[in-house]
Amino acid sequence: MSGRIGNIELASGVRITHFWTYMYASLICIGMISNMNFSQPYILIEHLGIANPGVAGRITGQLTLITEIMNLLLIWPFGILADRIGRRPVIMLGIGMIGLSYALYPWATEVNELMAIRVIFGIGVAAAAAMTATIQNDYPVESSRGRVIGFSSAFNALGIVFATWMVSRLPVWLQDAGVGPVAAGRYAYSAAALVCLVSILIFRFGLKAGVPEQTRQRPRWWDLARTGIEQMRNPRIVLAYLYAMPARGALVVFGLFTSLWASTAFRAAGGEVAVAQYLVWLPSTVGTVTAVGWSFVFGWILDRISRVAGVVLSTAMSMVAYGLMYFVETPLDLRMLPLFALVGASMAGGMMSSMALVGQEAPPAKRGAVIGLLSLFGSAGIILAANYGGELFSAATPWAPFLLIAGAQAVLFVFAVIVWVVAPGDWKPASAAAARSS
Repeated sequence: MSGRIGNIELASGVRITHFWTYMYASLICIGMISNMNFSQPYILIEHLGIANPGVAGRITGQLTLITEIMNLLLIWPFGILADRIGRRPVIMLGIGMIGLSYALYPWATEVNELMAIRVIFGIGVAAAAAMTATIQNDYPVESSRGRVIGFSSAFNALGIVFATWMVSRLPVWLQDAGVGPVAAGRYAYSAAALVCLVSILIFRFGLKAGVPEQTRQRPRWWDLARTGIEQMRNPRIVLAYLYAMPARGALVVFGLFTSLWASTAFRAAGGEVAVAQYLVWLPSTVGTVTAVGWSFVFGWILDRISRVAGVVLSTAMSMVAYGLMYFVETPLDLRMLPLFALVGASMAGGMMSSMALVGQEAPPAKRGAVIGLLSLFGSAGIILAANYGGELFSAATPWAPFLLIAGAQAVLFVFAVIVWVVAPGDWKPASAAAARSS
């Protein structure tokens, strides 16, 4: 028995309540993961007194590196574990660990303590990210996959807006009410931790229990692990894996360095960090809201064109969007809002196209392992973007990390075009026709 939501057809055994709970998970998990990077300049500057842009940029890269090392080590095993015990307990663990890290983070008194907490956060990120990606491909039938990915990406973007709004607004409001900067940060992070705690219960009672029908035979762990590697014989899987690197790197560069750019520049000009975080929320939200709209449009497109062609389109958009960041003097310049909108659309397209391609190509019974390896490549991209982006931010100019992403996207654009010409896959017009009639 399967459900339908408008023109979206769900897989056998997936109920409408499961679908909407997953949309909530898409909102909360990605929102809380992204907000840690967005709000981190506040902790560095107000709690630890690190206001020098060069030092802050280097530490920012190091903290993100720790998270992504944990992600790199654990996201694939979490995907394999979910194919054995089910998606629900793994995502509950993920959001719980993320909540714990939010509860601890504002109490750190030195960078080493932040690094230790980032280990906890990284465990949560690995579990939550692996499961949101896997469930995204479990719940729809193939003809509806692009639209479900569009819905999920839209809720991802809304989650980022919600989380950054909550944590950036609360310190300003509390300081206006007479609360000190450090106490205001602790209250804001505690509110985020509470949201994560409540989400554990929502996941427990709202998500589908067990494992997908195709995984009930419980394949051996090594067979699952080997699947992700064996699929690299498929050039379209290789493209999806490789594209996950700049696609995920683009997200972290936008989330990390836009906020840090605004905070350090505003502080250098004599302003308060809380106000800078409040102001930078606007360009960040413009990008995110545009990502919401583009998610629906691009999801519709992905169900009607070759998934490889979708990668070609998204790499081209990202190459242009991040390349144009060279002309930005400050992210607080409202004249640059159209560019931030283009960046937001390109970020959504990058995540959706790689996920739709690997979801189409991966064996359903071992999809968790394949998507786990996809996420591993994504983590590698984040590590490279955060590490080299932080060094470029400190040593060069604030827009340098964005040009790093533009260059990586240009390389993947060439490779995507080659795959599109040489090995486009067995995508049939009939699949698009089925999508139109549904």
